[in-house]
Amino acid sequence: MTGPEETPSRRSRATALAKRLIPWVFYVLLGAFLIAYLFTVDYDLLLSVELNWWFMLLATITILVARGWAVAIWLTILRGLGAGRFSSVPTLAFVYAKSWLGRYIPGTAPWILGKIYFASRQGLSKTKLAISSLLEAGLQIVVSLVIGLAMILFDPRTAVIPDEYRWLMGIAVVLGVLVLMPPVFNRILRLLFRVSKRGSLDSASLPSWNTVLAGTTMYAFVTVLAGLAAFFVTAAVWPELSWGDAWFVIGVTSLAAAISMLAVFAPGGIGVREAILILLLSTIMPSEIALIATILLRLWSIVGDFLFLGITYLVMRVAGRTPPDIPTTPLGSDA
Repeated sequence: MTGPEETPSRRSRATALAKRLIPWVFYVLLGAFLIAYLFTVDYDLLLSVELNWWFMLLATITILVARGWAVAIWLTILRGLGAGRFSSVPTLAFVYAKSWLGRYIPGTAPWILGKIYFASRQGLSKTKLAISSLLEAGLQIVVSLVIGLAMILFDPRTAVIPDEYRWLMGIAVVLGVLVLMPPVFNRILRLLFRVSKRGSLDSASLPSWNTVLAGTTMYAFVTVLAGLAAFFVTAAVWPELSWGDAWFVIGVTSLAAAISMLAVFAPGGIGVREAILILLLSTIMPSEIALIATILLRLWSIVGDFLFLGITYLVMRVAGRTPPDIPTTPLGSDA
């Protein structure tokens, strides 16, 4: 007969097994979708273009700075939610870089859940991680939409965008801003917690106006920085671009990034982002060059993400930290 003490033991073993399997499931799914995408690329088309490698180097440095700034935004938001001191910033940077790759798995959930899972094993509260991730995603989408709309909707070259889509994007911005206002955002969070029967939320774990405004300002900077990196890539393909086109490319890539994040059915927004980029970049360069630039932008983005992952891993190891898949002594609530 099974003793009453064996049930908790079995539950503990099942939990331990799940914790071992989750990272592997994440890696397998990531690898599968990336390999599937890479097999669809027309490499002959890419090899037919002579690149300006100095521009590619400049683009890579710029995007790595942008990725590092994104880590700073995450940590700033966590501090605003009362996360306190972090046990290891290099380890959390590696966690962010690894979780960021979850964008290439269909749905927004793998990116958010991966960050919650890996960072919680460093002793951070799952509640604060979940709230920070939702706020991050919302800010990223809204700020990218605002910058994209501000930079391109009044440009005559964007006449290819139907008026109804302009109105939809404008409505999305208004709704996004309203939802992210702390009184509204916090009320929604409290409602979600009550519905999910997870108890009440501590006010200290909810974002204030200062936290939201700080995140908004920092995301505005990183969005422009990422757009500038994309401009360097397009200039590497089409040297006839002028510096006057930089703002247009920043706006186009910001808009494409925001809409691709909303398309949760597409891994990393693949397909959606490309369609928008080809449509709008074709207004400043030949269509075939716009296609090549778009393909190169995606491949370069993937390479940049893995390069950032490698850099954060090396920094973490130099700092003498263990990989984040190994749990550390909890520093805070795991609720």
